[in-house]
Amino acid sequence: MRENTPTRWHRWATLAALFLAWAVLAMWQWQEYQAEREAARESLRRQADSVMNALVGGVKSHRRLGRFLEEQLQGALDELAESQDVLAVAVISTNRRLSWIAGKTDLLNLSAPIEPGHFWDADGFRYAVVFQVSPEMPGPGMGPGMRPNQGRGPGPGMRRGPGPDMGRGQGRGGPGMGFNRRPAPQDEGLSPMGGRFHAVLLLDRTRTDQQIAHYAWLRIFVVAAGGLVILSVALAWRATVRLAEARGHAQLLEIEARHLRDLSRAAAGLAHETRSPLGLIRGWTQRWMQTLSDHSQQRQQAQAVIEECDRVTVRINQFLAFVRPRKPKIEVTPPAEVVGELAAMLEPDLDAKRLTLVPVFPAQDSTIQADREMFRQALFNLIQNAVEFAPEGGTVEIALRTGPNGAARLEVADRGPGVPDERMELLFTPYHTTRSGGTGLGLAIVRRIAAAHGWTAGYSPRPDGGSIFWLDGIHS
Repeated sequence: MRENTPTRWHRWATLAALFLAWAVLAMWQWQEYQAEREAARESLRRQADSVMNALVGGVKSHRRLGRFLEEQLQGALDELAESQDVLAVAVISTNRRLSWIAGKTDLLNLSAPIEPGHFWDADGFRYAVVFQVSPEMPGPGMGPGMRPNQGRGPGPGMRRGPGPDMGRGQGRGGPGMGFNRRPAPQDEGLSPMGGRFHAVLLLDRTRTDQQIAHYAWLRIFVVAAGGLVILSVALAWRATVRLAEARGHAQLLEIEARHLRDLSRAAAGLAHETRSPLGLIRGWTQRWMQTLSDHSQQRQQAQAVIEECDRVTVRINQFLAFVRPRKPKIEVTPPAEVVGELAAMLEPDLDAKRLTLVPVFPAQDSTIQADREMFRQALFNLIQNAVEFAPEGGTVEIALRTGPNGAARLEVADRGPGVPDERMELLFTPYHTTRSGGTGLGLAIVRRIAAAHGWTAGYSPRPDGGSIFWLDGIHS
């Protein structure tokens, strides 16, 4: 049975909606991962900024120490390189005449030009800055080695009051008063350090990368779990829909069975009320025909009455076979034997069109599980239908093959014109026929017999022209 178009579109629309929901979840988790990754990297950047600001600020604030700073800076860098996240650190003058390096110096790659900025290298997080150190030059009233407040009042390097150098000065200070300024001795180790310098810092990015990887796996897990939830919802929805369809189908079958039971009772009564008059009419007509001459017109009319009585009787029998509920009695049935019986019964029809009945079975002794009489009736209707449409001098093939579900499939194929697409959905419908003089109950009876056995009756166009009517789901 083919799935109708609205149902198919509804199913694809539902699947598309579920996939869109999963895609939205995946996009949301990707954005969350991007934000968490950027936050982790920003944390490492802030750490680098803090270390670099402390380093540069320390150098600038102690620039007056001169050579003493130069000697102590290497020790400070060594101590900094021993901290947990610092891999290497360097302070280098732009003319490369002065340099202080500590840590894993080979990772800094100082042979290349140093560019300021943040860089995510494979070895770690690299941060480089350029800073200016201005040496503090002595001003007016200051000598080498003097502090900024020297020369402006009492303090180191300046004495006031009586002392060995005092004398009677001249001027407004009065006798015995005056200032004597002496420059402090110059300390060669405290010469100011100045110029432009590069500061390069390399931090270990392992913990940051591990944190980012943890975020990635967490988001992947959320997406996978969301996909499983959506898949579970889809499967549950599908099971619910199928259960609802099965319940609806069961209710329809129950209503149909109830209707057929009522129809069977009415048909049995109608058949009883119809057969008796038909039998009486046929009997009296046959007796009357025997009294007439062979070539008289009245004898021909009597023969026509008898044939119509037989035709009506056949229709009644077919109608009873369709509406009468019957439970199949399953037994081992050899299909080749049944085909042989039907070939003998249909021999006049086969000879009239010079047709050949070709059975194709895996083995001559192949058997199936079926009610023999019901199977015989269904196969008879299918073969009779194929004989009707097969071209003269052709073949009608009856094959037992393996169906798509793994069970046996019985096929009856002919080389006729086939069934038009617009009439495929009407096949197996009661009182629908394309045969002249057909009742429209033959294929309907086939489907009733198939349903009673748990089989499926269907039609497929033959690839090279013709029709294939099949019974699928037969147990061997």
